[in-house]
Amino acid sequence: MDPRLYQALAGLSAPRRAQLYGLATSAGEPPAVARALRWGLLLVAGLLLASGLIFWIAANWQTQTRMFKLGLIEAALALAVVAACLWPRARLAALLCAHLVLGGLLAFVGQTYQTGADAWQLFAVWAALSLIWTLLARSDLLWTLWMAVGALGLASWQGRVDGLDWWFSHTEPLAVVLPQMLLWLGLALVPWLVSCLPWLRCAQGLGRISHRLGLGLCLLVWCTYGVRHWFDADPGFAVFAMACALTTGIGLLSFQGRLQDFPSLCMATLAGNALAMVAVLRLAEPQDIMALILLCLLLGLGGLWGSVTGLMAVQRRMRVQAQDAEKEVSA
Repeated sequence: MDPRLYQALAGLSAPRRAQLYGLATSAGEPPAVARALRWGLLLVAGLLLASGLIFWIAANWQTQTRMFKLGLIEAALALAVVAACLWPRARLAALLCAHLVLGGLLAFVGQTYQTGADAWQLFAVWAALSLIWTLLARSDLLWTLWMAVGALGLASWQGRVDGLDWWFSHTEPLAVVLPQMLLWLGLALVPWLVSCLPWLRCAQGLGRISHRLGLGLCLLVWCTYGVRHWFDADPGFAVFAMACALTTGIGLLSFQGRLQDFPSLCMATLAGNALAMVAVLRLAEPQDIMALILLCLLLGLGGLWGSVTGLMAVQRRMRVQAQDAEKEVSA
């Protein structure tokens, strides 16, 4: 120990020295660390068990009988559900395992029996069957996984999801595009609708991760629709205007009110910058490649400066509001 520390301790009273000695020699960890580590290890175990089962069946596909594979997957699904019912501490990990095994079971049935169903029907049935324990578990993690499955089903229902060529080259009539954009909005609002029901909402109220995932997917799809239709189709401006209106609405909801959320506001701002840049490029239509590069650079820098300045001001405002709310609660 540094000798200067002894000199500093010599001038303290005995209770103060005992207090400092206790702080310096305390070997315990915060209980939250051990609890979070245990929770994380259980989730990883559930993920590895489900993935290991699916990969093992795929690796030994030719050497196993059809009924053996079907029975093994069904037994694993039943075991995971039973474990979730009988082992409360591992309930979330068991339901995560059951969620993934259910997807593997549906994929196995579709691959083996060749029902002729489209890919979106697989994801739709997966989301419908897993909705039962997702509602009962009231976990943001399961809602996030459910949102991902639902988004895959919705995307595969609208077209191909195995490549970017369909998303950027295929255009539909206006009467088809607008309902599709509203369907994505409905999917993004699922976490908020669940949070309005006291007997179904998550412990923290609104599931922030699932909420942000839904809004992020919506903004991505809306921007893609707006850009590709304005450049490739005659009624494209209406789709682009709809994308701008929906993006603005998401930004306003994330800025104030019950759905106020800074990361969601950042995503809406990024989408707004992309739409604004596309609008300027579409209207300007520069012929020179250097002029196009310069224009993109100026637009990007201007949008970045304005967005960062505005978001920092909003973040300070939200922090002040949170501090005022804590003071009111403590008072």
